[in-house]
Amino acid sequence: MIDGDTFAYGADRIRLRAIDTPEKDQSDGFEARQRLDSLLHEGTVTMVTNVLDPYGRTLADVYVDGRNVAEVLKSEGYAKPGSR
Repeated sequence: MIDGDTFAYGADRIRLRAIDTPEKDQSDGFEARQRLDSLLHEGTVTMVTNVLDPYGRTLADVYVDGRNVAEVLKSEGYAKPGSR
């Protein structure tokens, strides 16, 4: 895990689309990172990749057993205020 909205997949960095979580050194950042790690191990992961972001990360919609990971994180309060 990189942080609460980015993870490594092989040599690629995958950035969840439509959410921004606290950085790992910010309040709740560690918890967001741990929750993302937990979610990605709960079932079958499917990624719908979009484009590269300005930092060279693959921007993707990520699903675990059909559940949108970004939406789960948002519903559990891990998104920064104003996160889309």
